[in-house]
Amino acid sequence: MNGEQLALSKLLKLAKGYHSALKVPEQATDWLDIQSSSLLVARLHQYWQQQYPAAGRSYWAIKSWGMLYWQPLYLAVISVHELTMSFSLQPMQQHYQQGVIAGLQLPTIKAQHHHSQQQAITNMAAHLKCYVVKLLTDLNLVGRLNERLAMFLLADTLLAILLIHAQRKPQFNIQEMAAHWLQALEISEAGEFIRLSTCSDSLALARKTCCLHYQIGNVAKCANCPKQPQQLKVQRMQQELITACCN
Repeated sequence: MNGEQLALSKLLKLAKGYHSALKVPEQATDWLDIQSSSLLVARLHQYWQQQYPAAGRSYWAIKSWGMLYWQPLYLAVISVHELTMSFSLQPMQQHYQQGVIAGLQLPTIKAQHHHSQQQAITNMAAHLKCYVVKLLTDLNLVGRLNERLAMFLLADTLLAILLIHAQRKPQFNIQEMAAHWLQALEISEAGEFIRLSTCSDSLALARKTCCLHYQIGNVAKCANCPKQPQQLKVQRMQQELITACCN
């Protein structure tokens, strides 16, 4: 096994530890390839439009966008903070089935190892942005989602993944690394943490964007939804923390 194969093997093994869907699926149907992704992106958007017609165009676009970027974003964070490595996401293929993108295959990577995580962030952020902007362009052929909002949505997910990493690595300087990521992605004003202290002093994600999930009907807004008064949002987040502590 050469150096690149070893790096890829380590990356995929680590990825499964972060999210169980980050693996090659046992039964694969359709694959999203960045070189020819527009038709599958259109099918993805059409699925959510047909599934929840009353939710509206903004929901269909945001739901589709979240499906498109979450796996490459996870791999980017894991590559940087577990392996101090960056690589092009272009060879990556994402598995699609019935409106859900989950599962991937990555035949090879050209890994670049770095002396610091900050340097790795700079390189990996460039690879990530190149990949997701292409998917956003495809999405905007059938939906409507401006790049600023799209990247702010990605930033909220990025901070959520960094929180997961911080739980695994208690010495991780999450505030500093989050700032590096947001700067490298040219969205420094996006993303925000809030410190909760009900039963344990901990950071939580204070979303700046809304997933619009409540628009499907009979669903409450998320606890950290920005479309609610700040006091209510903090109260609900504190209550979630209390529940987690009790469990």
